[in-house]
Amino acid sequence: MNTRFFHSVPARPRVRSAMMASFFAVFGLGVCATGHAQFTTIAYDGFNYSAGTLAGQNGGTGWSTPWVNDYTSGGSLYVSASGKTYSGLTTSGGSAVWHAGGNNLSEDSRALPLVDSGVVYILFLGQFGSTSGGGAPNMRLLDSGTLTGGFGGNGGTYGADVSILNASLNAATDGSSSSAAKLSALNLIVGRIDYQNDDTMLWVNPNLSTFSFATPPTANATYAGLAPAFNDISLITKSPGSFDEITVMSEPAPEPASASLLILGSGLALAGWYGRKSRSVKAD
Repeated sequence: MNTRFFHSVPARPRVRSAMMASFFAVFGLGVCATGHAQFTTIAYDGFNYSAGTLAGQNGGTGWSTPWVNDYTSGGSLYVSASGKTYSGLTTSGGSAVWHAGGNNLSEDSRALPLVDSGVVYILFLGQFGSTSGGGAPNMRLLDSGTLTGGFGGNGGTYGADVSILNASLNAATDGSSSSAAKLSALNLIVGRIDYQNDDTMLWVNPNLSTFSFATPPTANATYAGLAPAFNDISLITKSPGSFDEITVMSEPAPEPASASLLILGSGLALAGWYGRKSRSVKAD
C-alpha cells in the first residue's frame, strides 16, 4: 500500500522545484555578492582641530601619519575654526586654509593605506581661488612619493576650471577631463577612480539627495586611461584656497566570474544531492 502511494504521487516535479529553488537562491547570492558590495571609508578628516598650523595635526580616521608640511619652499596650511557646508553633506570641525609664508604656496600632505584596486571615491570641499599655475592649486595624489594624479588646476587652457589632472598635473588637452565649474567657487568635488576600467571621473556639486555612488550619473568630466594609485594626499594652494571634509571610500573589486560560477556550481550540486536523497527516501 505504501509502495503504491509513493508511485501514485509524481516525485519529479517536486525534485525539479527543489532544484530550481536552489538555483535561484544561489544565483541571487552571486548577484548580491558581485553587484551590491558596500562602500567603506578608508580615511576621513573634517579638520576638527584648534586654530593654528595644520602640520602635526593627527585627527580624523584611517590615516597612517599626521599632516606634514613637506614643501619647504612654502608654508603649512592653517586651521580655521570656520568649516565649509554643502547641502546634504554632514560636516564637522573647521577647515584647512592658505596661510602666508615662504613663496606664498601653502602645502601639507598625509599618508594613508595604499589605494590601487576596485572603485574608489575621493570627496572634498574646495575653494581654490582664481589664480592657477606653477603647480597649484590642487589636491595631489602620490604613490610612495611619486605623483600619480590630482584634482584642481594648474594653469593652461583649462586652468580656471576644476579638472582631473594627470601625473604631470595637466588636464586632458581635449577638455574632456575639465568641468565647467570654476576653481574660485566653493565646490563639492567628487572623484571616482576605477582601477579595473582604468579611468577617473569627476562630478562637481552633485545633488547628494539623488546621487548614487553604486550607479552614478553621467560625469562632468572623465580622464580615460588614468587611474592613479596613491598612499599619500597632498593639499597645495595659493591665496585664498581652502579645503574641508576630505573623505576617501572604496568599493571592493567585483568577485571574479569563476568564483560566482563556483558558488553556482556548488548550489546546483547541492540541489542534485537533495533530489537524489528525495528519490531514495521515496523508494524505501
